Amino acid sequence: MNKGAYKQYNQVQIKTANRGKLIVMLYQGAIRFMKKAILNLEQKDMEGKGNALIRAQDIILELTYALDQESLDRGDELALNLQRLYLYSYRRLVHANVRMEIEPIQEVIGLMGELLEAWEQILQSEGGEATGTAPMSPGLVITG
Repeated sequence: MNKGAYKQYNQVQIKTANRGKLIVMLYQGAIRFMKKAILNLEQKDMEGKGNALIRAQDIILELTYALDQESLDRGDELALNLQRLYLYSYRRLVHANVRMEIEPIQEVIGLMGELLEAWEQILQSEGGEATGTAPMSPGLVITG
């Protein structure tokens, strides 16, 4: 598949995905870019490493922005814990980028991987992929 067709397919997939599937896609993208950053770091491609980490950081910020502000304002424990985890992950990636370290990237891959697995289980158990109506945590809102 050529790059143009793949990009177009990806755009259609994003536009037609339900909220839960969008969250899963964000986690998958962040993990993919972090793995790419590790590979680039091992190959001494600092520009590639930096670009991949910035993309992963952008995705983590999107996950942070997707949290429901009202839930955060009410002190909803799930929303607050996710916010803390996302901000911690973001800081670890900044640290990895500046210090040229792989360990913080691997740590965040582990954290995002656990969240990805949880969301995939939620979608599967609730039939979110089949019905297009994934349940949303009260602390999460995806718009678009």
